[in-house]
Amino acid sequence: MRFLSPLAAATVALLTTTAVQAETPQAAAERLNAFLDGFDGIEPGYAVVVVSADEVLMNRADGMRRASTGAPMTPDTPQYIASQTKSLVGLMAARLDAEGILPLDTPISDYWPGLDMDGDFDPSAWTLRQLLSHQVPLSSPLVTTILASSQPIAVADMPVMLERHGEVRRPGFEYDNLGYNIYAAILEAHTGRPWQDWLLETVFDPLGLDNTSARTSDLPADELPWRHTWAGDGWHEMPPKPDGTMQSAGGVYMSSSDTGRLLQTVLRGEGPAGSGITASIIDAGVMTSYVETGMNDGNNPMGMPCPGYSLGWSVCDLNGEALYFHSGFYAGVRSMMAFMPSRGAGIAAYSNSDDMTGFLTTATVRLYFQYLTDDPEAGANTAYVSGQYASQVARNREELPRQYASLREHERWQGWQWQPSRDELAAYTGAWRLGPYLDVEIRLEDSGLIAYWGAYTMMLEPAAPDLFGGQETPMNRISVFQFERDEQGELVGLQWGSDYYTRD
Repeated sequence: MRFLSPLAAATVALLTTTAVQAETPQAAAERLNAFLDGFDGIEPGYAVVVVSADEVLMNRADGMRRASTGAPMTPDTPQYIASQTKSLVGLMAARLDAEGILPLDTPISDYWPGLDMDGDFDPSAWTLRQLLSHQVPLSSPLVTTILASSQPIAVADMPVMLERHGEVRRPGFEYDNLGYNIYAAILEAHTGRPWQDWLLETVFDPLGLDNTSARTSDLPADELPWRHTWAGDGWHEMPPKPDGTMQSAGGVYMSSSDTGRLLQTVLRGEGPAGSGITASIIDAGVMTSYVETGMNDGNNPMGMPCPGYSLGWSVCDLNGEALYFHSGFYAGVRSMMAFMPSRGAGIAAYSNSDDMTGFLTTATVRLYFQYLTDDPEAGANTAYVSGQYASQVARNREELPRQYASLREHERWQGWQWQPSRDELAAYTGAWRLGPYLDVEIRLEDSGLIAYWGAYTMMLEPAAPDLFGGQETPMNRISVFQFERDEQGELVGLQWGSDYYTRD
């Protein structure tokens, strides 16, 4: 892991002390480019694009898309954009609404008339537009986790899963994946086509986004970046997300070059000629705020008042000027894109790490707008970000192993003394049942026991007889897998977290 070189540090110091007038998007991009040049290396990989309505002002990629192979990151590398997907789905929804295919102001009850939730919830009182602006007072962490990490849920099963595993929350704005997941299920049930097909037809193809897809399998596997998290002595790699976990609230791979084209579209206020993406669609899907978020205290990734939300964009106030942004967070990736119509500029930053370079995505975007608006604190913040990145890298390298060692020392693990044979481990394999979309399969592979919950996997490390510690990634929290036997000594049950499974 490399920090600032002496020459690069001098460059950053010059940036912090010289009065640089960044009155244009181009000047701000040049200042940001100099800031990024100040790093001797940003690992594993990092990509940043800056655009005006008609020009690409900066489009750079540094580092690797996969640490173990050294394969380089490029501006055309499709990045997993996580929750930034909502901005694309919102634009698609605005177009489908304008074309009369799926009107946004129709109530949920028009499509799910039988939805029956415990609590005070009337599906006729809430619309599809409110689903996409996080206003519908429903919550189901289990459903959103299944879709994001485990497996797809059949469209016909979505209302059933909500009734079983959802709850009615208090009214008001509350950011969540669920509204987008419900919208996608309704769209497919209503049209017979999944959200991925509609997104391709209404947004990707019209804008010429050639290195973008809502299906991982559409993209060349050797060109996709792997996700990374720090493992104490190097990078732990996680493969690209499979198709089955690419869901409508976080399920798109998009290159930084393609993100630049998207940002240019919203800055121009309409799509290219013949695209079908009109000024009214951009206005309805991007520029119009539909809800008061209550986030006036800067408690958000941009650190500024963001009192509104459109269809997939937070609507913020930067010193009296509107700024629109959306970020993306998932294991092993961080991302953010934002634009200011009044200044005619947009930016996106992508990292394929969540605990090292991930810090820089938000910081890079914020710094760009500070440069663009001649913020008097821009110089001091440039120096702060540089130092903070270096200290965070060093801190993670030193503290993560200590924190993990502390987790392993907990008395519940009984010293990790048990060393079973492969024959003993084989007794735990097989299907463990809890219900639809919840079952777990345990397999014995060359590396040991692995628990599969759909696409979600955990390595099971023996601790004591019938007790295992489960981990998705190294240096992460350890989940308790406690098996239960009957009076005859046969394995019959599994307690994983708060859930109890029975043997098939």
